[in-house]
Amino acid sequence: MSDLTAAAAAEMLEGLPLVPAMAGSIPEMKALRDRCLAAGIPALVGCPPGGGKG
Repeated sequence: MSDLTAAAAAEMLEGLPLVPAMAGSIPEMKALRDRCLAAGIPALVGCPPGGGKG
């Protein structure tokens, strides 16, 4: 089985209700996403509405 791509994961998850599950730096979150994709788990990296604003 080949790794999922970020684009394929985004397509699979489009329209589904998503909730933030983890917090961390952008590099940490991208690394976590890449590990999920390599394991066949669709995952996205993003910022929830209003996230990061102080």
